[in-house]
Amino acid sequence: MLRFFDRFLDLMAILSGLLLALIPILIVYDAALRILHLGATVWVNDFSAIFVVYATFLAAPWLQREKGHIYVEVVADRLGGASRQVLAQAVRVVCALACLYLTYRSATVVEANIGYFDVSAIETPRWVRFLPLPFGFFLLMLQFIRELFERPTETGEPAPTGGV
Repeated sequence: MLRFFDRFLDLMAILSGLLLALIPILIVYDAALRILHLGATVWVNDFSAIFVVYATFLAAPWLQREKGHIYVEVVADRLGGASRQVLAQAVRVVCALACLYLTYRSATVVEANIGYFDVSAIETPRWVRFLPLPFGFFLLMLQFIRELFERPTETGEPAPTGGV
């Protein structure tokens, strides 16, 4: 099951990377149309903004698994082995609980926006803009829970898993 979860996080990270790579391509496409006086797209800015949100929340659990998030080690560096491990586990519990809460709150935002539309350049269902939030927070919560049960290394951090 963990292998499936790892592959799923890898897939989400790849999708996130593709979305981020697509944004400059769309911007160049839009600029080229304007320069060549062939018209302009009205949807590039809207889609780019949506893609950034999706990319952020789809990649967050993978980034946590790979230990890529920035965190402050000022307190942890001053602690010894057992204390450092207790602190690391406490931080994981707090992060998992925060992600659980944010999953719930963002799911209520998605639900509250069903039936509403954002109209800027194009008409977009509002819930589409918020959909990756509960999904990403839920996967991030699962990753923190997973780390709670992984065997720690001498630094108090779980051993790295998976990888692309």
